Amino acid sequence: MKAKHASPPAASSAFERWRHFAGLDFHVLVTLLFRGWGILAGGLTMIVLPWRLSPVEQGYYYTFGSVLALQVFFELGLNQVVMQLVSHEVAHLTFTRDGHLDGEPARLERLGALVRLMRRWYAAAAVLFAVVTAVAGIVFFSRKGTLPPSEWTGVWAILVFSTAFNLYMSPRLAMMEGCGKVGQVAQLRLVQSLVGCALLWLLLFAGAGLWGAIAVPAVAAVSTLWWLRSRGALLKHVAEHPSSGSARASWRRDVLPLQWRIALSWASGYFIFNLFTPIVFAHHGAAEAGRLGIAMAIFNAATTVGLSWINAKAPAFTMHISRGESEALNRLFRAVALRSTLVTAAIAFSVVVVDWIAVRHGIAAASRIASPLALFWLAWATVVNVIVYSAATYMRAHREEPMVAVSVVAGLLTVAMLYATASSHLSTMMAMYAAIGTFVGLPWTFLLFRRYAKRHAVLTGAEHAPTPT
Repeated sequence: MKAKHASPPAASSAFERWRHFAGLDFHVLVTLLFRGWGILAGGLTMIVLPWRLSPVEQGYYYTFGSVLALQVFFELGLNQVVMQLVSHEVAHLTFTRDGHLDGEPARLERLGALVRLMRRWYAAAAVLFAVVTAVAGIVFFSRKGTLPPSEWTGVWAILVFSTAFNLYMSPRLAMMEGCGKVGQVAQLRLVQSLVGCALLWLLLFAGAGLWGAIAVPAVAAVSTLWWLRSRGALLKHVAEHPSSGSARASWRRDVLPLQWRIALSWASGYFIFNLFTPIVFAHHGAAEAGRLGIAMAIFNAATTVGLSWINAKAPAFTMHISRGESEALNRLFRAVALRSTLVTAAIAFSVVVVDWIAVRHGIAAASRIASPLALFWLAWATVVNVIVYSAATYMRAHREEPMVAVSVVAGLLTVAMLYATASSHLSTMMAMYAAIGTFVGLPWTFLLFRRYAKRHAVLTGAEHAPTPT
């Protein structure tokens, strides 16, 4: 008598169908778990911070983050380039049973040379960042701040050191992602966030004040070092691969053609995304900077979650392009870009509604965040930025950077807007910010994107090119 095979439970089948519809493979799912935890942790932090810190200390907390974002001028978008270069080579290699790469010697040699080159570059960048940012922060907070130096200089020193060390280690994680280990790196970042946020809350409840700010970057530095020591054998094996003179990595030949363009785009991004809080700190005081800082943190979290699909599939874009798989590239991009945009919009505008309800009902906590009108314009700008980022990721996967002019012009317009509206109401500043993205960044990006999309539409014989959303 033949045994009957049990059919899979209906609930399991329904879950698998839903997961397939949502595009939740391992890499996207783990990335999304990390981003989802980021929203939860960010929400809890936004409750704890106003409870345990004064309005002035809250302003310092968020302005610390904006000043530390100066690291973009030292990284200069290089991690994005590294991930693309590694993905391009790995697309033609295979993994052995012991987790090493195998294939064409020339490609292995180029990967090894790239690993060694990045180690040298980021060592110099991290030291330079630490010196410049430490001095810049001390000058800024001494002149514009109201707290005595004894309350923030020690915190600032540890923050700068931890951030510099994380900058030094960052290309190793980018290389792991380029090797297809997106989910594994997301797992690391999830653990870092869990431990770092728990330590932050513990310090705040213990009355540590601004010292809580060191928790997340310090935990990230220690855990990244440990993770790479225990799981970084792949990079170590690649770095030890013997290289010939022809395979030696050349900054001018292999990195600079793409990197200088991305560097300009990323440097412009500082002015587009991170300059607001220091400007408000300088012109309106630490308390108002704290209200803006907590709003920016919320929408940054929404962006991070929304972009989980795009970021998780960025190496796959490069691999499809390297293998000439235009149809698969377009199909994948349409799916993940749509999901990223819809999720971001849902989260962003939900925040506006919740804050509006809180203000209407006189909930005191609403006074520690920007007004509903300012939040509305921030939500609008957030959705626009996600659409632009999605299209830019698609284009950059071609190992090109067409966004230089868009980013530079948007950055200059943002600086001019901040200069003109520095003393204005926060909602006016945010409305102008949204207008720059809507009427300059978005249409310009769409025109650039159409060139790439049409190129692949011709290759696949498709009648319609994919759209960014």
